[in-house]
Amino acid sequence: MRPYVIIYSTITIDGRLASKTGYSELSCPYDKQRQHELRAEVDAIMVGANTVRIDNPSLTIKYSKRRGDKIRVVVTTSLNLDPSYKIFNTPPPTIIYTLDDSKMDKFKDKGVIIRKFRKLNEILEDLYANFNVKKLMIEGGGHLIWNFIKEGLFDEIRVTISPRIFGNGVNFADGEGFNGEDSPKLRLIDAKLCECGNEIHLIYKK
Repeated sequence: MRPYVIIYSTITIDGRLASKTGYSELSCPYDKQRQHELRAEVDAIMVGANTVRIDNPSLTIKYSKRRGDKIRVVVTTSLNLDPSYKIFNTPPPTIIYTLDDSKMDKFKDKGVIIRKFRKLNEILEDLYANFNVKKLMIEGGGHLIWNFIKEGLFDEIRVTISPRIFGNGVNFADGEGFNGEDSPKLRLIDAKLCECGNEIHLIYKK
């Protein structure tokens, strides 16, 4: 068993999460609220290590009336992360899944849970079985999103299209790519013009 997985992101017209310099402030206030409303619905929020390094997010709920602690999950191969990042110093609890736990001592006083993994499906099964995570939100970055899509370990993709073009930078699904005919074809569930009048929010299911 695994959680229901929703990938959520705001991207440029040309499908970028961030520019070549790492700039990623794409959301209008309404999109931010949409993002935080979804955070309030799920049991856990997941990001990759690069998102933590570049954005230093807290992954808390600020723009929703519904509050409550959500488990934060960080996926990293190397555990090359600074314990001073916000995600390790503000409640609720954080779980790190890593291939290399040799550097775990630096998190000992932070209350961070360190788990080893080999495959992404093992992470999902562990979250479901041992942390009661029934619904998971993945917020990035592009490499993590690509790997979940490649493995077919997702149920929904929700994207907001921001009226920007970066031309280069981090792709929404940043990996080696499909051959075309073997790429997943999704079903459009909803499309709506954002309240700001300048963005479009799309919801797809497998």
